Amino acid sequence: MKLIATVRDRATITTEASAPDVAALRAAVLASTPPGHALAGLHGGGRVNGDLVGTAVFRPTATRTIEAEGRDYPSARKALEALVPEEQVVLSVHAVDQ
Repeated sequence: MKLIATVRDRATITTEASAPDVAALRAAVLASTPPGHALAGLHGGGRVNGDLVGTAVFRPTATRTIEAEGRDYPSARKALEALVPEEQVVLSVHAVDQ
């Protein structure tokens, strides 16, 4: 059995921003998105001097594909997991007919 997985880096980038309201905060965060990343979360942290302060978390958008084979699904999955470095996360796995 052959398995194909899509993986990406686990590393995230965290930034802080402030704006008068939620819409402006989101716009400011999106405008400062690092290249090759997407907004994963935006958490409001309260107000400072009248402005809403938030923490944004960005994750990488680049992915790669890895393949592994085994005599059955459990052995193929074990072989696949051995190929995934600690700093990456598996996004999807699917079996391919051979």
